[in-house]
Amino acid sequence: MFKVFAFLKRNSELLSHDEYRAGHIGFHCCNSRRLTGIRGYIVNVWANEGLASKIGPGYKDIIINEPTGFNDLWDGFPQVYFDDAASWKKATTIEPTRATENGLSIDPDWTLSDSGFLFDPVDASLKEFKSNHLKMDEEIIIPVNRPERKVTKIIQFFKKHDFIDELDFRNIMLSSYAKKLSNMEGLKGLTLNFRDHDIDSAIKGFYPDTGWHFSKQGNYERSQFASLWDGAFEMYFDNIDAFKAGRMTSSLNETLTALDRKLFSSAWYVEVDENVIIMPNRDPAPDFYYR
Repeated sequence: MFKVFAFLKRNSELLSHDEYRAGHIGFHCCNSRRLTGIRGYIVNVWANEGLASKIGPGYKDIIINEPTGFNDLWDGFPQVYFDDAASWKKATTIEPTRATENGLSIDPDWTLSDSGFLFDPVDASLKEFKSNHLKMDEEIIIPVNRPERKVTKIIQFFKKHDFIDELDFRNIMLSSYAKKLSNMEGLKGLTLNFRDHDIDSAIKGFYPDTGWHFSKQGNYERSQFASLWDGAFEMYFDNIDAFKAGRMTSSLNETLTALDRKLFSSAWYVEVDENVIIMPNRDPAPDFYYR
């Protein structure tokens, strides 16, 4: 499975954060959900109230060196799923999706032309927009159990200590750390994502070589953003109180806090509003148009 996190900043000249949310979920997703071969599509938008204010003074005890202004770098990040890199590169190929008098036809109204107005544009032409697309190596620790109501989704971003070997780090995260984290009471789903070391792996062949993403500035901004974190947990609870009970007031708190300081040079949490546009299907591709 080829999984991409695409961090996007709104066009702040035109839109507030809430207007961005409405434009992305309300219109943009109606078109981007039709990307060829897409196997899953979730859009995460940071919650309007930060976790520090929701949790209170105890928040500082469960984070390490949270980057200043991290949420100022993005408003939302879609996570998209494809079978492989080749499928991802062909994703914007237009295919018949509209029923007409001639049967299934190419939709003449299919467009992603709102992108320059919705996202942070490269220049006044609005033809290109900035983004930080990064490939993720995914490990499902606990499959997500989504009830028919809004759940609380929290992303734990982390960056390992430089002195820890990468292979050792992954082994510890997949065994000891993930195992302990999965024992949090009230947890309804847990996914571990390691960021691909090649920060161009999600954009090679997807964006033109002559575009902004491969420019000196594009490379610089992507490198700076990627340097802040090495991976992220996606965790699900009924509400913030359930997260506090599972992480902060349980018997696991002392153990997890000690592990955090042993493994991470920085680690912090962001609550996001999750919008499931296409339920991820990680099984072999069905031989029909999957949405």
